Amino acid sequence: MRNAPFGRFSISKIAEFENVLYAPQQLYPDATEAALRAVAGRLGPKLVDPATFGLIMSFNCYVVRTGRHTILVDSCIGNDKERPSRPTWHRRQGPFLDTLKGLGVTPESVDFVLCTHLHADHVGWNTRLVDGRWVPTFPNAQYLIAETEYRHWRALHDSRPAEPVLFGSFADSVLPVVERGQAVMVPMDHEVITGIHLEGAPGHTPGNVVIHVEDSGARAILSGDLMHHPVQVLHPEWSTNFCVDPVASRRSRVDFVRRHADTGARVLTGHFPAPTAGQIHRDGSGHVFTFDHAA
Repeated sequence: MRNAPFGRFSISKIAEFENVLYAPQQLYPDATEAALRAVAGRLGPKLVDPATFGLIMSFNCYVVRTGRHTILVDSCIGNDKERPSRPTWHRRQGPFLDTLKGLGVTPESVDFVLCTHLHADHVGWNTRLVDGRWVPTFPNAQYLIAETEYRHWRALHDSRPAEPVLFGSFADSVLPVVERGQAVMVPMDHEVITGIHLEGAPGHTPGNVVIHVEDSGARAILSGDLMHHPVQVLHPEWSTNFCVDPVASRRSRVDFVRRHADTGARVLTGHFPAPTAGQIHRDGSGHVFTFDHAA
């Protein structure tokens, strides 16, 4: 999704990884074989592998441009990060900054970096390695982080100094931004600028938020990891193994799906594969995600 118009704004997607296959049991402890078989039949082979029921996902970052501001949402995995327990993330050398440049965006031109939460695959490009030190990738940006989110992971980091928190990303992708004075801790419900605001959706992490973008009657919601795959629109009761509080995550997701069904709001998530953007619609007693194939 490149430079898609959105009112007077534009929203572009950068996918750092695409078409990654995850075993369903890796994600959803409540998924049964019968339910997965039904899901595979409904969603099709571009979303669910018909042989293994593996779920096809992506790792997405978004660039929102308002005409006055350039805003980066969830900075994916990053390069050079020490992630030995995640081989595909470990010491990665990817073209993220070149892709960003192809969109007409330089690191210096980014005004805000918004973090829906602080998991390692959403903060990696917050920093880059320069002369052996981690420095903020976007030197002129304010990095907005929900204070509830930061305090949770900071307490864990301080209580376990010998144990890497969030695969080490708290130390190499969050703290350097804080130490440089570029991090701004905000409430979970917070207006960034006119037309863009955060809304709390706790559960996946304690300070998890979604990001609303509204202009000229158009509405989009960047939902981060509130949902990882379209299966969670069919089954919003399924929380992942990565949710800190599965019950709260379920509550936030069920509410989100119900509230935004048939409203015309475009939903853009952290992990849905291309074409990524779409809308939630009521479908009998449940809901379904319909992709926007123009995205």
